[in-house]
Amino acid sequence: MKRFVLILPLLATLIGLGVVSCGSDAPATISKVKRSSSPANVAVWLKSTSSISWLPRQVSGRYDGASALDNIRQAAAGNAVKRSSYGTAPGGYVRLDPRMLRAMQSMAKEGYSFRVTSMAGASHSRTSRHYAGLAFDIDMINGRKVGRSNPYWRKFLARCREMGATETLGPGDKGHSTHIHAAWPR
Repeated sequence: MKRFVLILPLLATLIGLGVVSCGSDAPATISKVKRSSSPANVAVWLKSTSSISWLPRQVSGRYDGASALDNIRQAAAGNAVKRSSYGTAPGGYVRLDPRMLRAMQSMAKEGYSFRVTSMAGASHSRTSRHYAGLAFDIDMINGRKVGRSNPYWRKFLARCREMGATETLGPGDKGHSTHIHAAWPR
């Protein structure tokens, strides 16, 4: 009886892993259990990592509940995120694109530290991909302000392009002398 009591939990574990099955002639295999990488789970990771900081207001100084910090908190809760409703911003809500979130996560895991200043909030051009949840802006990389003298911004943007960003702007591009912008396709 003792042997049965000791073997039963092991058998249950093996069945759960797919090593042993009942009534199948298929060969036994062990498959890796994949952790969920849902947008909300990625956002939870992004919010909690020390590699990324989040501006708690708009760059303009305005607080409207659509800051980068507000947006990542809303996404981590599994919700659509608030868009600003001043200037050219349309207001309303949008979901953050999982490709963008995963790219941010990859950048942090690759050793970059950075500060996100905008995702779906702030006032950008009317057709900005920010309002579609496809873009982010950053103004600090590895503890240094983004500018021509920052040695990291070019490699950061190149890495964003490698991960699917099709709109990448930074110092030298009109309106982007102090920050970089990375956006994924619609």
